[in-house]
Amino acid sequence: MNRYIRPVVYKSFQRCVIALTLVLLWDRFVNKGRMPWAVNGCFAAGAVFLALAWLAFLRLDGVRITPPRREERPRRWRSGDLVDFVDEHIVSFDEMDDEERIKCTLAAHLSCAVIFLAASAAAWIAAGG
Repeated sequence: MNRYIRPVVYKSFQRCVIALTLVLLWDRFVNKGRMPWAVNGCFAAGAVFLALAWLAFLRLDGVRITPPRREERPRRWRSGDLVDFVDEHIVSFDEMDDEERIKCTLAAHLSCAVIFLAASAAAWIAAGG
């Protein structure tokens, strides 16, 4: 289980940064100070992550939502590991089988949901709600 912590942390961090960026952009350009962004925006992001976690959980049971087919394009940017000098084998997300990928995605979505819902609750309590 410890070897899967790294992909979950990487995916969680990436998704949290993207969601936080979207919440801040929403506050800057759409909200314009009408509603408290920390409460509503973080709650909406947490709800989206819970929905995505539910879809990942359903994928563990075999339910598939197939997107429309598109042509496979080669990846332009390849990233290497920063810890090539470590003796232990680092499991990347691409090396996992399908079930392990789904479990990592589920854990990443759940951790992001907990982070954003906790931030929303803390902002709501701080606002006197």
